[in-house]
Amino acid sequence: MMNTASLFLTTVLSSLLASQEPPANDPTPADEPAAVESTDASAEPDLPMQLPDREALLAAEAEQRAEAISRADSWFDGLDTLQARFIQFAPDGSELGGDLALDRPGRVRFDYDDPSPILMVADGSTVALADFALETIDRVPLSATPLRYVVGDTALDTSGAVADVNRADGRIYITLVDPDGETDGRLTLIFHDAKPDDAASTMALEGWYVVDAFGGLTEVRLFEPVRNEPVDPRLFILDDEDVTGGDRRRGRRR
Repeated sequence: MMNTASLFLTTVLSSLLASQEPPANDPTPADEPAAVESTDASAEPDLPMQLPDREALLAAEAEQRAEAISRADSWFDGLDTLQARFIQFAPDGSELGGDLALDRPGRVRFDYDDPSPILMVADGSTVALADFALETIDRVPLSATPLRYVVGDTALDTSGAVADVNRADGRIYITLVDPDGETDGRLTLIFHDAKPDDAASTMALEGWYVVDAFGGLTEVRLFEPVRNEPVDPRLFILDDEDVTGGDRRRGRRR
C-alpha cells in the first residue's frame, strides 16, 4: 500500500507511383485491334504524389501544442479549490477510492477509504504520507513530487516540464517530466475539452497517470468534481501525534 500511494511523491507516408509506357516500336499483334489513342481533352497524365510540406506540418503542430498548454494554464489560473471523489489504479491492478480536497496553491489531501490506513496531505511546502496502521509518517518537499504541477503556481508554459502534448477524442493529454532530472518518471494530466473554441473554464480535469522510474503505471480518475467551493483549511494539517496515536478520525479532521 505504501508503494501505491507514494507513487504520487516521487507515446509517413511515402509512396510514389510511376507509369509504365510501352516501347514506341512495340508492334501490335495482328489478331488484336490496335489501341485507339484517347482524344479526351480532360485526361491528364499521372503525376507523382505531392508530400505535405514538412515545415508547415511542424508549424501547425507547434501551434496546436501552444494552444493546448495555454488552455490548461488558463484552467489552472481560474482554479482555487477542487473537491472530488477519486479512484486510484495501482500498477498491480488494485483499486483504491477516496476523497480529494485541493486548495491552490500548494495544498492537497488524498483521504483513502477504509480499510486503507493511508492518508496523504500536502500543506503548501511538504507532502506527508501517513500510515495509521504502522503509525508512521514520511515527509518530502512538495517541489520533489509530481504533485507540484497540479497544485503549484508555476505556469506549465514556463515550467520547462512539458514533454508531450496530444489531443484526441475531446481530451488534452499533457505529459510532464522534471526538467532538472531530479525526479524520475513522468506525469500526464488529462483534461476533458470537447469544445476547444469555448472558454478554458469549460474544461474539466479528469485525472492523471504517473509512470515511475521502473515503468509502473498509477492512474487517478476524478469523479463528481466541485470547483471553487470553500474547503476547510484544517484538512491540510497533519500532526505527527495524530498518526502515532493511530487515531484516523483525528487525522481526517472531520
